[in-house]
Amino acid sequence: MRERLARLDAVERKAGQGDFVVVDYVGYLPPEDVSGLDPAHPAEPFQGGEGRDQLVELGGGNLIPGFEEGLLESAAGETRTIELAFPADYGAEHLAGKDASFQITVKEVKSKRLPEVDEDFAIDAGFDSVEELRQDIERRMIEAEEQKIEGEFREAALDAAVAQARVLVTPALAEARAKEMWERMLHSLAHRGISRESYLQIAAREEVEILTEMQPDAELALRREAVVSAIVTTEGIVPSDEDLLAALAPSAEREGIAPEKLLEDLRGAGRLEEVREDLAARKAVELIAERAVPIPLEQAQAREQLWTPGQEQAGDAEAAPAGLWTPTDQRSAS
Repeated sequence: MRERLARLDAVERKAGQGDFVVVDYVGYLPPEDVSGLDPAHPAEPFQGGEGRDQLVELGGGNLIPGFEEGLLESAAGETRTIELAFPADYGAEHLAGKDASFQITVKEVKSKRLPEVDEDFAIDAGFDSVEELRQDIERRMIEAEEQKIEGEFREAALDAAVAQARVLVTPALAEARAKEMWERMLHSLAHRGISRESYLQIAAREEVEILTEMQPDAELALRREAVVSAIVTTEGIVPSDEDLLAALAPSAEREGIAPEKLLEDLRGAGRLEEVREDLAARKAVELIAERAVPIPLEQAQAREQLWTPGQEQAGDAEAAPAGLWTPTDQRSAS
């Protein structure tokens, strides 16, 4: 909340991480044909590569890798040339994977100043007093903690069902999923300016080691998906358009459109069934959690973990009722 109401004040110093700079810039690409090239203009401006009075947050991770880093320690009135490369998956195909240079003029350096938490701040935030603001923050924190606990319980219930299920996951499948997870991780790192080589150097490990470490998580993910898919089919879970509208409501509100409009946009883009399948999977997990029974606190402390099938010997009648019940359990849930 303080971030939302923060002010940007101009400062007379070099820019550091977390500061903002106001810049003009022009981007250049190496020419396709170097014959007859004018030495005074060794590169060509590209379409959409020019900006005026642009506010850039250093460390915000909002621009292509290398741009924000190249402006660290810059000062107002300074002009810099930054050499970098567009990511291979950059949205504009004519720029994807291309080397480029940007001539940047820094016009102003700004520092973020957070407001004091006082009565004026509370009023600006839409509250009558600081006490009312604090009560609202406390309520939100409690809600967030409750949601976290509920999420952990749903995951534990799902894993208990997975432990009881017979799902064949071959090494080849687990290896393929581990590679998918690794590529997604690299994609995320690239947007933060960290290359594959840099990450491997920081981690001091080989790629094959990382993939091997990822395989247990990959196998668990595949087993979870198989169990959820089976429950969706067995229980006949097919979310209606009304269910989809309710699920899309928060996203629609953030985008400032009606849920019905977002639903039709997804339908037109051919993504509606994908959203429906995702919602069906979430409903399946919720169903498992609703039918599960948590272990009493004293028993959980004694065992130091939740009960899962296979931890007790068959016929252990006294321990079994304290377990986490799942839809495939033959015991009564009552």
